[in-house]
Amino acid sequence: MANSEIDRNQAEPRIVRTTGSTALFFVVAGLCTLGIASIVIGDFTLRGLAAAGIPLAVGTLVFGFYRYPRVELHRQQLVLVNPLQTVTIPWNLVDGFETHFGLSVRTHEKRFSSWPLAGKGKKWEKDENDMRRLVENPSPAVDAVLDRYAGLSDEELANPGGKRTIETRWNLGIIVAGLLAAAWAVVGIATLPG
Repeated sequence: MANSEIDRNQAEPRIVRTTGSTALFFVVAGLCTLGIASIVIGDFTLRGLAAAGIPLAVGTLVFGFYRYPRVELHRQQLVLVNPLQTVTIPWNLVDGFETHFGLSVRTHEKRFSSWPLAGKGKKWEKDENDMRRLVENPSPAVDAVLDRYAGLSDEELANPGGKRTIETRWNLGIIVAGLLAAAWAVVGIATLPG
């Protein structure tokens, strides 16, 4: 489970994302926090506060693209939370999955891609004759989604009266936060000397 983060402590929903994206976010967030603190302490003026928007924008964008996206495995639905949109797909409307380039969910309407779960990929391994060869590198995060789908009960697949449909909504909070942080960074860049 070296390359996935699966929150097993919650009964509902189960959150799945890659560990690499989480690690990247925390490293960048730490560096951005140090950058903001050093700018504010070193130059506590309007120009310094404007310049603090540069590391703030970097941290916000890394959060929006690497920490916020996830896959939620609910009892009766799968939720793909991508940076711009969230797609809620009832399990009974899932026709299958594709995992070549990343997790994609096939439905009767169309195919929905998951931003946070990359494809399985390849890795080099030695076989019994000490020959190196390229083999599949399984992704525990993708496998968690596939295992959940394979283990669905009849009750979880039920959709009485066809009431549950695929829902897509824009993630306005993340979009607005990213735009505000980018605007603050532009003001900060404009106030830099030289």
